[in-house]
Amino acid sequence: MKLIEKLEKMGLPLFKELGKDMLGFNKDKLKTTLVLLPLPFILALILFLLKIQSTTIVAVFAIALVAVLMPYLAYGFLEFKEITQAEEGYPGFLRDLAQAISSGMTIPQALQTTAHARYGVLTKYVQKLNNWVSIGIPFPDAWRKFTGALEKSSMIKRINGIVLEAFVAGGQMGAVLSSLATDVILLKRIEEDKKSAAQQHVIVMYIIFFIFLGIIAGLYKILIPILYIQKIGAFSGISLRPGEELSIDYFKNLFFAMALIQSACMGLIAGQISEEKLIAGLKHVVVMIAIAIFTFFTLIYPASLALEVHVFPETPGIGQNIAVTGTLQMESAASSGATIEIIGPSREIQQLMADSQGEFTTLFKAPLRPGSYSIVITANYRGETDSKTVWVNVGG
Repeated sequence: MKLIEKLEKMGLPLFKELGKDMLGFNKDKLKTTLVLLPLPFILALILFLLKIQSTTIVAVFAIALVAVLMPYLAYGFLEFKEITQAEEGYPGFLRDLAQAISSGMTIPQALQTTAHARYGVLTKYVQKLNNWVSIGIPFPDAWRKFTGALEKSSMIKRINGIVLEAFVAGGQMGAVLSSLATDVILLKRIEEDKKSAAQQHVIVMYIIFFIFLGIIAGLYKILIPILYIQKIGAFSGISLRPGEELSIDYFKNLFFAMALIQSACMGLIAGQISEEKLIAGLKHVVVMIAIAIFTFFTLIYPASLALEVHVFPETPGIGQNIAVTGTLQMESAASSGATIEIIGPSREIQQLMADSQGEFTTLFKAPLRPGSYSIVITANYRGETDSKTVWVNVGG
């Protein structure tokens, strides 16, 4: 232990790196995430103060929140994959170490031999172990450091504990290591069989997820417009706050939040089922969230403005009044406050605004010459534009 303390005081990089986690990064990633966590809320507040549409605010907030949390979660997932890959090479390391010791090599010689072999991700840890022993650190202390570097693997931690106890007790290290290697191989095979059986459940969860998205899209595209048109149920005047009726945007935001929560929960559960680790479900979470966002931005969020125009009479007499009436709707909801520009038959321009029902009406004088004349109506609402052209036959 005195040698270890001296080397640590000397600040050798070999020992400094023990202050880092498995992937070599300082253990302050959680602090960084917590510092960045308020950013989505600040961004949403700015958009709210700018009076941006609520669906845009919710979508931007959700995507920003995912962007802030994803690096931390992705790091945990990469760390999990590193542990998993290290466990895959561990039986081979134990087997080679057992064969080297059984052939008459000392433990330092056996470690030096295994350090030149390839065990995937585990190779760098074996090389560190060999370096520690080669510079004079007692094997038990070096083995504890080796175990500490892989402490997030419960299997390696347990097996290394048995190896250390066998060494301290003075047992036959070759036989112990060989037996442990056989047991680990058997254990990994059992885990692979469990993963194969669990894949069926993961597939079922994906099917359920797609059905869930289909139900949401169906509710939005079919049921909600019907309810809105008929003014029944929630659309008959029930409100979240006094004086504020439910709108289509409310259901957009609600469905989007439901889809994101469903994606996160089902993805994590899929990871727990398939690999018995919640963090293993991050890949499923990413896939499901991507599918949910794509679905919403292609099927639900795009809004189209519907302009319906009527002209009476269609064949006016010379100098007769022409009534132009119309209705504006966006996603079956009245486009109250929409701006309308109408170019009359004599090329005169009128600027109108839709009433609370999304309706507008105006009058034009028919030209003094017979013929066919166009009336162009252009409506604008929430950045969406629609235009219609109708024709009248004057003196026809």
